[in-house]
Amino acid sequence: LLRTLERWEDFMGIRSLIEDLFKLAKESFSLRKLHRYSRESVQKIVAVSVLLVGATVSAGVNKKTKIQKVAEW
Repeated sequence: LLRTLERWEDFMGIRSLIEDLFKLAKESFSLRKLHRYSRESVQKIVAVSVLLVGATVSAGVNKKTKIQKVAEW
């Protein structure tokens, strides 16, 4: 773990991409407006959002700049 922490700069790009994917899910696929009252409804909307993010990435929006553009659209 300590050796990995010494190379944290290697993971900055990966972390940034993951943050952009979460932003895409929150902004574009309505996770920010998560006003649900039951566990089942929360699970459904999260599952749909994850599915949509996966479909978006599979459709070719897999570069950092493209993901940012879609998330801010």
